[in-house]
Amino acid sequence: MNEIISFSDVTVRTGNQEEPVLADFHLNIEKGSFTVLFGSSGTGKTTIFKLLTGEIKPDTGKVSVGNRDVGSLNSSQIAAYRRSIGVIFQDVPLLADRTAEGQILLPLEVAGIIGARRHERVESILKRFQLIDVRHQYPNALSMGTRQRVAIARAVASEPLVLLADEPAAHLDAASAREIADIFLRENLRGMTILIGTSDERFASFFPPASVLEFPPALIGINN
Repeated sequence: MNEIISFSDVTVRTGNQEEPVLADFHLNIEKGSFTVLFGSSGTGKTTIFKLLTGEIKPDTGKVSVGNRDVGSLNSSQIAAYRRSIGVIFQDVPLLADRTAEGQILLPLEVAGIIGARRHERVESILKRFQLIDVRHQYPNALSMGTRQRVAIARAVASEPLVLLADEPAAHLDAASAREIADIFLRENLRGMTILIGTSDERFASFFPPASVLEFPPALIGINN
C-alpha cells in the first residue's frame, strides 16, 4: 500500500469535554486516491484537517503526510510543510488586494518559481480552471462559485502532495457545488490526492459512493 496520509491510534481531546473528539482513530489514504469524509457538523471532521495542517497536535497517536510525522514538526518545519500541501478551508479566504491571477501567482512566488516557468504554469492553470476571462478581476467582483474555482486553482498551483478541502461547497448553490465537485474529480484524474470533508449530503452525492466515508467513525480503522 502506497500511503500518503496516515492516522494511527490518534486521540484528540478539546477543552473540558469528557469525550474525546477523536479516539484511537485510524485512517490510511493512498497516494492518488479520492476520499470524502461525510457527516454532520461537530463530529470531528475539521479536527482531522487541523491535524493534517499542523494547527493542532494529537494527544496520542501519530499523523503522517508523505514521510513527515506532522505532530513532531517545530514551527519552522511546519511552515515549510504547509507550503507542500494544498488547503481549501472556509477560513482561508482569497486576498482582497489580489486579482484572480494574482491569487494563483502567490504560491508560485512563495515557492521561488520565476520567469518563463511561472508564466507557463499560471497560463496553464487559468485555462484549466476556465479563469482566463476573470484573470484581472478582484474577489469582490467574482461570484461565490468563481471565487471557489480560484481558491482551488491557488491551492493546486504549486502541485502539492495532497489537496485538503474542508466544507468546500459551503454557501454555494446546487449548480456551483456540482461544478466544484467536477473540478475535484478532474484534479484527481490528473493524479492529485484529495481529501474532502463535508456535512452537505447533496454535495457528497456528487461523488462516487465508494469514495464517501461516513463520519463519525464508528468506522475505526478505515482504509482507502
